[in-house]
Order: sequence, then structure tokens, then C-alpha cells
Amino acid sequence: MENYTNPEKGETKQDVQDLLNASLIFARALGLIFQQGEGIVVDIKGDVKLADDSKKVIVFSHNDQIHIYKCEQDLEEGTAVSMNGDEEQVDPSDVEVSDSEVVTPTDEQ
Repeated sequence: MENYTNPEKGETKQDVQDLLNASLIFARALGLIFQQGEGIVVDIKGDVKLADDSKKVIVFSHNDQIHIYKCEQDLEEGTAVSMNGDEEQVDPSDVEVSDSEVVTPTDEQ
């Protein structure tokens, strides 16, 4: 098994710390991309099992942190959204679909 989170380890397996580090780096990268309140809908069905059987989440920036909320609305994966709310708290049900087009992954293989 190749180790993608720590390639200098060669053929060793990924450990929990490697995966945590990769998650933190990825969250930081998203924080640099998204402006305050900006986010995107992500379909997690089949990838991640959450306790409440959610199928989609909204990943967004708020107060210089990346947050992940359950997506209650019927929005297509890749939809750019704006999370409305004050500086202290964001209401996950108060989502506004951005004017930008839906971002769709390419089907190239």
C-alpha cells in the first residue's frame, strides 16, 4: 500500500496521525480558498458514514475556520452556497445558493 499522506515513508501504511495531518492541511487550504460564508455542497454518500445517515454536507468558511454542516436542502453536489449569519453563529438552514454556476467534477478518465 502506498502512503499518499506521507510519501517519504515509502510502502508503510498510513497511521492515524498521517490522516489527521492531511485533514488539517486540507482544511487550511480550503480556508485560503473560501471567503467568509462561502461554501460548497459535497455528496458524502458511500464515502463517509455519519451517525445521522446524512447524504450531503456543506463545507464552508466562517470566522477563519472551515465548518461542515449537514445539508438539509435538496442541492446538487458542487453547488456554491453562501451561509448567512452573524459573526457569532451560522444557521445551517439559512443557505443561499450563489449566483455562480454549479461546479461539476470532470468525467475525464
